[in-house]
Amino acid sequence: MRNVIIGGGRAGRDLAAQLPESVIIEINSEKREELSELAGVEVIIGDGSNEELLTLVGLEDVETFISLTSNDDINYRAAAIAKKYKVPKIIVRVENPEDSERFQKLGVESIMFPTKIVANLIGDMIRPGFGARAKIRTPFEKILVPIMSSDTVENAFKEALFVASAARAEVTAVSFPGVDRRKMEFEAMELGVPLRILIEEEKMMNIIKKHLHYRGCIILDIVKEHLYYPDCIIIDHEELGILDKLFNRSVVLKLIKCASCPVLVARTFSYYKNILAVLDSSKASESVGMYAVQVAHSCGADLHLLILENVLGELIEELKKGGEKGNVRIIEKWVEGNPNIEAVKEVKSSNYELAVIPWRGTGVIRSDLIRKIVNDAPCSVLTVV
Repeated sequence: MRNVIIGGGRAGRDLAAQLPESVIIEINSEKREELSELAGVEVIIGDGSNEELLTLVGLEDVETFISLTSNDDINYRAAAIAKKYKVPKIIVRVENPEDSERFQKLGVESIMFPTKIVANLIGDMIRPGFGARAKIRTPFEKILVPIMSSDTVENAFKEALFVASAARAEVTAVSFPGVDRRKMEFEAMELGVPLRILIEEEKMMNIIKKHLHYRGCIILDIVKEHLYYPDCIIIDHEELGILDKLFNRSVVLKLIKCASCPVLVARTFSYYKNILAVLDSSKASESVGMYAVQVAHSCGADLHLLILENVLGELIEELKKGGEKGNVRIIEKWVEGNPNIEAVKEVKSSNYELAVIPWRGTGVIRSDLIRKIVNDAPCSVLTVV
């Protein structure tokens, strides 16, 4: 059984590299040589929305038909032809969210993500066992965003939608009555993210105490006893003054301290391209590496491992194997010199959109420096317990 891919751009190339014995149909003849370098992939130059060409290719034994051009009309025509010939699985890329309805009526699966995310997502959709074999699964299924102010809608909520769209997760926003609910719902719909908004007046705003049990945390003044079990909380970063830092008045740090799931401090507000994982000899490094690979796989990002001390070789090899099977490029950087100074320096280099760090500080990196990274990093920070 074959896979037919319409469009030999970056998404098409990345996907074909994961799916040997595929056929790529590309209209630009100048791309033939580049695409021909893919092992086991047949390259055909032509219009992928031309029925005569597709019948010559042969759709009878095609298992999956994927149209990835940047033109929604071409993708629609190609998908309609595949539907006509009863191809079992049809997946298309949709550039304009307003076009999604006609693709739904056609009865095909549609996606709206950047190129490498498209390739990784379709690879997972085609091969149900792929995630289990590669030990790559979606990092989060339920994301919580406490709406602390109207700015949160533009910041943490926006980043939560990007993360959720890549990870195929749902978002629950716990908010106050004055929030622009329609705007939030529209933004979630654009990215295809299931959204639930819990408003204070509805008395459905509680988070199980298992996740947020801290009397002084402002979030507990808003969310009380709603039985919701998030596996990630995304919150705005804070601008702390000297006295706030001196007297430990950080709502974010209090939240991280009392949460039993990863907390992501949002500063990027877009898809991640480069992710940094800070690894030391602590037990938390396994979780840090696991989450980092999963997020990188979901977002189509490169993963940079900052190795601060003698991390178990088995862990590094496991992460590299997971990265290879999950189409994640992994770059290793072994630290020479003071690991605490180098960790802070690397996080603050502005080379990354996300840093994944251990929270408890049981390894070589000190707890006070972990708090400094959370407070001062120029990128988003995911803390892992």
